[in-house]
Amino acid sequence: MKKLPRPVKLDFVAPVHQAPLAGAALCAVGLAAAIALGLAFDRNLAERSRLDAALGARPQPRHSAPTPESLKSAAEAATVERELSIPWTRLLAELEAASHDGAATVSLLRVEPDPGKQLVRITAEVRALPDALAYLKRLQKSAVLRYPMLESHELRKDDPEHPLRIKLSAEWRT
Repeated sequence: MKKLPRPVKLDFVAPVHQAPLAGAALCAVGLAAAIALGLAFDRNLAERSRLDAALGARPQPRHSAPTPESLKSAAEAATVERELSIPWTRLLAELEAASHDGAATVSLLRVEPDPGKQLVRITAEVRALPDALAYLKRLQKSAVLRYPMLESHELRKDDPEHPLRIKLSAEWRT
């Protein structure tokens, strides 16, 4: 046989009983702790004011105007930072993979980054114009490069194989 739980009787009209002694003692301890915490805060605030006054009495170091040497070193540091931000590993891996995709290969001659504009200029040689266009189409599918475009092409007559020299530019994604 299953035992039923006792019913709960709620009476909101019944008179309030006196608080037991333990409740009054707990309230007194909480009040004493709050007073002690307030006094400790007041002491710490007074100490901080004293230290601020002591620091205010001391002469503050003056910042001098930047010297030409410091401006030059700051500019050099900014240049190095921009050059280090180039994603070389991903960029070169993508260019290498694109140059070997398809039947014709592309010979990369020069890769020139412009860190300020996040632009890369690529100079390469291919056997024919369709190879250059296939290479450009492959670069347009790249996750690293954005907006690759053919800037110029020139047939090299001084070379016995008459390759086509192409110049491309693209932005890289960070």
